[in-house]
Amino acid sequence: MKKILFVLLLSSKFLTAQNLTFVYELKFKSNSANENLTTAMYYLDRSEKQSVFRSEKARLSDSLKEKIGYKSVEKMTYDQLYIVKNKENKEVIKNITTPMMNDEFFLTIEDQLVWEVLPEKSKMGEMECQKATVKYGGRNWTAWFDPKIPVQDGPYIFNGLPGLIVKISDDKGDYDFSLAEIKNHNGNKMFNLRKGKEISWENYNKLQKNYYSDPFSEIKSKGVKYKVADENGNPVDMNFKQLTENIQKQMRENNNPIELNHKINYK
Repeated sequence: MKKILFVLLLSSKFLTAQNLTFVYELKFKSNSANENLTTAMYYLDRSEKQSVFRSEKARLSDSLKEKIGYKSVEKMTYDQLYIVKNKENKEVIKNITTPMMNDEFFLTIEDQLVWEVLPEKSKMGEMECQKATVKYGGRNWTAWFDPKIPVQDGPYIFNGLPGLIVKISDDKGDYDFSLAEIKNHNGNKMFNLRKGKEISWENYNKLQKNYYSDPFSEIKSKGVKYKVADENGNPVDMNFKQLTENIQKQMRENNNPIELNHKINYK
């Protein structure tokens, strides 16, 4: 937590500013049966009316789309954490970009976060934080928030506490978000956001199952030219059978979604 020691030195004017970025470090297990943790940086960008939480790579991709109208391919799987929160109507939506074709969809998170704020306090670096618990996605979460930072927001879908969420983790030890940095951002250019077609959880699960069955179905049906490269960036021949088997293996072995109650058992 050393990186956020400077927070206490920030002026109240800065802390109440609208255009702030909160950088979180996420440590997670892509495979719940494996103790290995993957670390990634995520950004919570806030404006006057909304906030968006996304990976560092997704943020760069959005920036690229803002500048040249084209975004990069981010992942070959569906394990994306991209959330937009609307402050005015309290709507929370999860954005999904399909692998390969980059088609965009979104679903509305209708779960109500029923927080239990507890009296227990703990120091996170130099920040005096208070404990709270909540259930979401088939997981039990413990959060630590700082009441001195008047921002009722946090990583992923989590929001609504009387202060900024500094740390939140589930009791399985699968997901752990920790605040790493607070800084200003450049305003509206951060919010050229994805939208796409609205779908349900049922539709989302169907998309994933269809992708698992044949990851290259759309590419083959539309005659899209698609190139793959080895670890050195050299082009290699497309072997759809081998590539499909590799993706399916990856999806089976890295199947620990944050919404555990919507997990698909791939076979």
